[in-house]
Amino acid sequence: MSSKKILVTGGLGFIGSHTVVALQEEGFEVVIIDNLSNSSLEVLGGITKITEKTPEFEKLDLRDKNAVKEFFEKYPNIEGVIHFAASKAVGESVENPLLYYENNLSTLIYLLQELNTKDQPKFIFSSSCTVYGQADELPISENAPVKKAESPYGNTKQIGEEIISDTCKVNPSFKAISLRYFNPIGA
Repeated sequence: MSSKKILVTGGLGFIGSHTVVALQEEGFEVVIIDNLSNSSLEVLGGITKITEKTPEFEKLDLRDKNAVKEFFEKYPNIEGVIHFAASKAVGESVENPLLYYENNLSTLIYLLQELNTKDQPKFIFSSSCTVYGQADELPISENAPVKKAESPYGNTKQIGEEIISDTCKVNPSFKAISLRYFNPIGA
């Protein structure tokens, strides 16, 4: 059993909560950050019921740079971050692009800045298949080229991946991966 402490942002959302359950079942200690804008505190009880362990929870708006810094001061032993917290509706992003750029990019930057101060930081980024744009071939494989985004949401994911890549280039000990979902729920 591992005793590594993992931060899951958006950990009370659909994908985040399932990830928290899987992590706890594998023996990881989990801290959840969620601002409850697209989730419910009741999910925390569900996680506890399934795993018989209550993860630590911090209600926090990741757009608050000082709050993010204070979080990492409170939890100095975070060894990795799985970042699910982001605005995610394509249509809404077209109607309110600045909200998407602020929320999806500033939160990513603030997390990376804090994580980058640690030894051997690890980061998993919840990206999207939207980075592939209109694909030339179907089905789309991971080898497909990234194309121009067709929405502000998709653009935030592309820019986010570039920010992470640039961070890893200047810090070779920084390990990161992007998860490019097509349909996270499925039939």
